Amino acid sequence: MRFWSTDIDADVAELVDRGIEFEEYDMDAFKTINHVVTSPGIGRSAWFRDPDGNTIALFQPE
Repeated sequence: MRFWSTDIDADVAELVDRGIEFEEYDMDAFKTINHVVTSPGIGRSAWFRDPDGNTIALFQPE
C-alpha cells in the first residue's frame, strides 16, 4: 500500500512520534536519510510495516 504525501518529512516525523519504526536502507544508490530515500527524477519514499508485516509506503513525487 502506498500513501501519497505533500510533505514527507513532516509525515514521517509525526509517525515516528507515534511510535512507527521505519525501514532503513544503505545501498549504493538507495540510502535512507532521516528514514527517507530520495530517487532523483522520481520522488521521495519511506517504508514501514503494519502489525501483520505488510509494507506500507509514503511517497512524495517530485
